[in-house]
Amino acid sequence: MPAVLFVLQLVSFALIARALSSWLPTRHGSGPDRVKRGLHDLTEPIVGPVRRRLPSLAGLDFSVVAILLVINLVLVPVAVAIPA
Repeated sequence: MPAVLFVLQLVSFALIARALSSWLPTRHGSGPDRVKRGLHDLTEPIVGPVRRRLPSLAGLDFSVVAILLVINLVLVPVAVAIPA
């Protein structure tokens, strides 16, 4: 199942890039801002539903962390166990 693992890895990288880019200040319309918005638009269909179900803790959003945990602890072992 290399294709499934590749997609899961791409999703993980996009989520990590989204989380890191959220800490960076950008000017509206600049190049980095377009990348930041692109990452947000790409990952929001995954993050949005999880964010609505998880309570925020002291104003912090842990939805990306929860998704990465599910990918790495559940989905990757299942994908590896499926014969090609």
